Amino acid sequence: MGKELSEQEIGKIISEDKTTRGKEYLLRLLSRRIYSRYEISGKLKNKGYPEKIIANLIFWLENNNYINDEFFAEMWTQFRLKNKPIGKYRLNQELRIKGIKKEIIQKVIDKTYNEIDEITLARNLIEKKIESSKIKNIKIDPKKIYNFLLRRGFSGEVSKNIYNELNNKNTVTSDK
Repeated sequence: MGKELSEQEIGKIISEDKTTRGKEYLLRLLSRRIYSRYEISGKLKNKGYPEKIIANLIFWLENNNYINDEFFAEMWTQFRLKNKPIGKYRLNQELRIKGIKKEIIQKVIDKTYNEIDEITLARNLIEKKIESSKIKNIKIDPKKIYNFLLRRGFSGEVSKNIYNELNNKNTVTSDK
């Protein structure tokens, strides 16, 4: 007849099955978008995977280059700046929430804001907002712009510079 399996053999089969199912789940996830190591770990915990299997799956993902926190941080940064520009502070905060290590965050922020001037980014964002408000026939208060930029994670200095530029434009145009 059939061979009886020991507890250890049963445990090994169950573990291998969970690992296989975990890999399939992760590949489906990663086919939609990239994730950070921390996000993947959280998703696996929510699915009820034991810590040992989570560690093995993350090791497998990293070894096969399916996840890489530095690459993730760079892609997240490029996506945010292209679609909904933010300042250094907000970017730092978002990447920390995604579980990215401080050194990686600093490296990506330094590289990104070396290539893109934060004040230019803020100015372009506000110009789009002003154009949009003109179409809607809404007058924009420079104080609201200042607060908007702060909420978007731009520094007080950058926000103040843009505020002053807007005030100077308003003063020049209203004197004519």
